Amino acid sequence: MQKRFVKFLSLALLAMGIGMGTQQVTSHAWTSTNKYTWRSGKDQAAIYYTNTKKNAYIWNSRFTKKLHNLKNYQYTTWYVNRSFVRKNKVYYSISNLGSKVKGYVWHGYVTPAVVKDINRFNSDSDYLNYLNTDKSQKLSRALLKLIPNANVGLDLSKQAAMNKITDYQDVINLGMVSGTVTEGMITTKTIVHDFLMAPNSSISGRAITVGKMLAAKGYTRDKLASLMSQGYQVGIYVNDGAANSVGKSGYPSTISFSTSVQNNMALVLAKAK
Repeated sequence: MQKRFVKFLSLALLAMGIGMGTQQVTSHAWTSTNKYTWRSGKDQAAIYYTNTKKNAYIWNSRFTKKLHNLKNYQYTTWYVNRSFVRKNKVYYSISNLGSKVKGYVWHGYVTPAVVKDINRFNSDSDYLNYLNTDKSQKLSRALLKLIPNANVGLDLSKQAAMNKITDYQDVINLGMVSGTVTEGMITTKTIVHDFLMAPNSSISGRAITVGKMLAAKGYTRDKLASLMSQGYQVGIYVNDGAANSVGKSGYPSTISFSTSVQNNMALVLAKAK
């Protein structure tokens, strides 16, 4: 699978001293016969969120039994790997991370995860509001909690997302911090960027692991708080597998990952020159 290959490649390059913090992976093993009928590879599911607060049910494969009520899963990330037509309506096959909750749902009850173009924000406050409220930015919020009194700078975030930081000094690229991650009985070497781009655990779980990786390299909460008090800003951009645009219907077949942004995940600290 692609994610496993990317993870293997990341580790190989890391062993040779080459970082992948600037690489963006956008290819997907998707097939579509028309805009309604679509299927993805096992590890290439499209990301969706709950789009209703009313009763909305996830059904079994025969549509004879209600398995779950979506109104109870307002903050769940759903993975859609199939869309199809049943009785003139479009349905999705969905599951949460780990597939403990899965089944079939009418497409209108969920909405695709779409990140906003960072270059369209005009102020720090607008960007911070987006980070604090948009469902696509759950991972951003979890990462920012690792940095006490985080002072997010829009301009620094834009430059970090484009891998071209020119107006700042004393840059600390937290995304390139290396460490070890244990999954089950296997411990591997990786960097923060690559670990976050291979979501094998929950957002909170990934944030906890990143916090440990940073602390192991001296970037404890106290150290990060000290850097903020010294005038450092935070540059952050997180895609986390979300689309960059999608058609009005929201169907998976209309999802696009085309973007001018160079980095799917950027997390840096720096001072203005």
